[in-house]
Amino acid sequence: MDTITFTEKEDTIIIHASGDWNIGNIKEMESVFSVILNKKPSLIALDCSSLIGVDSTAIASLVKILRKSRELNIKLIFYDLSSTIQHTFELMTLNKFFTIMTKQRFMEEFGG
Repeated sequence: MDTITFTEKEDTIIIHASGDWNIGNIKEMESVFSVILNKKPSLIALDCSSLIGVDSTAIASLVKILRKSRELNIKLIFYDLSSTIQHTFELMTLNKFFTIMTKQRFMEEFGG
């Protein structure tokens, strides 16, 4: 993972990720998510437009984050996934658990 930053707008936090999420940087990702979850926004959106890849460790961490966000009644959305990551999510049937959409649809529904 090259960078993970976030912006806040009212009760929405948008995470901007780039590079790879993998075992080598999972602690940084989890640390950022911990800060964000403690803010208890109503919506967390992951802008994945610059995310290159995710390994199994990152996916396991994302599942834990999904569980925690549900406990806190926080909506978690992934948008603008690359075709490779989208395919990985589909192969692992993660698309049944995670809300995934295009950037355009996200902007239309939530105003970005």
